[in-house]
Amino acid sequence: MKNKTKKVILFIVEGPTDADTLSPVLKKIFKPGDIHFHVVHGDITTVKKSSYDAVMKRLSSQITEEMKRYRFTKKDVVRIIHIVDTDGAFVSSENVVFKDTHHIEYGKDHIYTDNPVSIIGRNRQKSMSLRELSYAETVEGIPYSVHYFSRNIEHVMHNQQGNLTSDQKMYYADEFVKIYGNSPERFLKFIYSKDFAVSGNYRETWDFIMEDCNSLHRHSNLHLIFSFCDIK
Repeated sequence: MKNKTKKVILFIVEGPTDADTLSPVLKKIFKPGDIHFHVVHGDITTVKKSSYDAVMKRLSSQITEEMKRYRFTKKDVVRIIHIVDTDGAFVSSENVVFKDTHHIEYGKDHIYTDNPVSIIGRNRQKSMSLRELSYAETVEGIPYSVHYFSRNIEHVMHNQQGNLTSDQKMYYADEFVKIYGNSPERFLKFIYSKDFAVSGNYRETWDFIMEDCNSLHRHSNLHLIFSFCDIK
């Protein structure tokens, strides 16, 4: 007798607090066992001197790694949801300003850094990669979409705009789970909030975040995962 095909939704996220924040409530929204989170532990869109093909190759390797770990196949995966931070990557080079600081600082309309040349290069690489990924419909033949937090998950979920330590990020992840982890209805209401949820279809939300300084402001199109995935 053949094994029944699984229905896996694979989430690719940058860091462990992304998974810690979202996994509990999403596992309640979707059927148990359908959700897998793969933590990249970094940003695959900013690999130095990498082409779009190189980014896709690294993304494919992350997917393959997860499939091997949990012993499911491409046929089992109904969608790949890739969640990224914008990090203000779409701002013009004029908005990257020198400041004598040890950390990158994000303002409403500027990025402050002691190495503008490096950040401008990072932004160029990241924005190119994200633009290409936003048009990708499949990875390894599996339906794919990429969704953003701007500037990052703490900015969107907690309206925190400063640099946070790992412990602070863990604290906010835990607090989020306390509020929303066992309340899917409350989470859905929150994630569709007009405070940050970008209106429009998938393409329109990406066109919006690429404009002006929008990638520095508090925006997300995470809510659109529910238009791609059946939650009934």
